[in-house]
Amino acid sequence: MTQPDAAEPGGPSPTVSPEARTLLHRLVRGERVGRSEPGCTELIALGLAVHEPHNDRWTVADLHHAEHSAMAEERASIGRHLQRMEQLDALYRDLRAYESPAGSGIEFLDRVEDVNAAIMQAADFAQTHMYTAHPISRRPEGLSAVIPREIRLLARGITRRTIYPESARARPAEQEWAATMSGHGAEIRTLASDFERMILVDRGFAVISDHRDAPSRMTAFKVTHPGMVAFLLHLFEQQWERAEPWMGGRFRPQRDIVTTGRSRRILNKLREGRTLKQIASELNVSLRTVNTDLNKLYEAVGVDTLFSLGVWWGSEAAAEERKLG
Repeated sequence: MTQPDAAEPGGPSPTVSPEARTLLHRLVRGERVGRSEPGCTELIALGLAVHEPHNDRWTVADLHHAEHSAMAEERASIGRHLQRMEQLDALYRDLRAYESPAGSGIEFLDRVEDVNAAIMQAADFAQTHMYTAHPISRRPEGLSAVIPREIRLLARGITRRTIYPESARARPAEQEWAATMSGHGAEIRTLASDFERMILVDRGFAVISDHRDAPSRMTAFKVTHPGMVAFLLHLFEQQWERAEPWMGGRFRPQRDIVTTGRSRRILNKLREGRTLKQIASELNVSLRTVNTDLNKLYEAVGVDTLFSLGVWWGSEAAAEERKLG
């Protein structure tokens, strides 16, 4: 059996070869040995053999001292590795905020802690806006916890927009959140139809649900590819256009309002000179839907032409409707 005299990377092996054991017994008996003898380098690396320069010989080390020295070195080595791991973790967490789109630009986050950490880090680096769409109910404790952070974003001048489902108007926790955030400048709307859950920060970051199975609260995909983020922003803006403003009340104002958010957008686009076909395309709805909305307005207002409807929309009678946006 041959044991190499060189120490293993990271420190000597915590075992002793037969050659080293034989040499150690010779040192204990006081025999003179040379460094070139098999096992000597191994004993030196383990701190079990020390050199006496005054008589140029090797002797056995004090075992108590050797043990304590070896254990202290191992503990120091572990400490250095742990510190390096912490530094690497901090480095890569910082670099994720500037992740290059050279790769796929899509990262799967399999723990809710990772999802939340990615969102909070992106929010900290936000420069212009943070848009969120929440089609499912949010936990009251979670809503309360994020309010201070949300207010700080608004104080920094970040545009904050959120879409909730229409059912959120009947949930006290979301009512309170919407009222508080609206009071600090956030824009909030509700949408009666289905929409996609997403969070977007500026034009370089998005988090979307994992749809490979049933949508999950616990996992998500982080998107940093500029093309994909731009597409998701376009999707959010389409959802936003269809949604109704909300400032935390239980119901939408009912004071004889005859228009909806979409019908008001149709009327505004008609005033800008758009054709019905152009309006349908811009609102991402069918031409039939546009005509259905207009027919409801004809009946509600008591007119039967687009011209008459346009006159009504620009009149004092529709002033309150126009204020709704």
